[in-house]
Amino acid sequence: MDSTEFFPYPAQYKQRVTLASGQPVLFRPIHPADGPLILDLFSRLSRESVFYRFLTHLKRLQPARLRHLVRIDYRSHFCLAAVTLEEGREAMVGTSRFMVAAARPDRAELTVTVRDDWQGRGIGKMLASRVVEIARSRGIAAVEILIDPRNERMIHLFSRLGYPARYESSLLDVCDRMEIDLTGEKSASESGADISETFRL
Repeated sequence: MDSTEFFPYPAQYKQRVTLASGQPVLFRPIHPADGPLILDLFSRLSRESVFYRFLTHLKRLQPARLRHLVRIDYRSHFCLAAVTLEEGREAMVGTSRFMVAAARPDRAELTVTVRDDWQGRGIGKMLASRVVEIARSRGIAAVEILIDPRNERMIHLFSRLGYPARYESSLLDVCDRMEIDLTGEKSASESGADISETFRL
């Protein structure tokens, strides 16, 4: 049975934003009919962006993975999308999601994806900030990000969300790890000043 049957679509998280460029963007939770928009977003990611998001080289999204990305319950798995109009049609330019850890319901994994031609416009930070606040309101104490150490743009983004962050550099694993503590007060400056760094094998 589809878990989305148990939780209604959370329309309260819809928000229209106008970027500094004047471009309107709608932030809204993903719904099951968004499969074609997710496929279009994926098709417009560079090989590097695909690897940074999935930490593996994918040429296409298999049906099972696509279903996982769109058939969500909005509680243990929540995803917010940034959507705009291109040539009169809806296009998805970014997503951010959290997925609660099965063994620890107070922790979640956080991901962000932004289409290459939309990077540098603040979309990633707007998505991540909103999703982090939603996770915090659900009682999530910390979010974890698995990240390629070369992905400096995302490291910078996550370090500026306003909460204390810990960065673990790995010498052997494919990816490094960031953990953001959501239990304290959010820094008004969002400067990312409270970042500690450790190393692990």
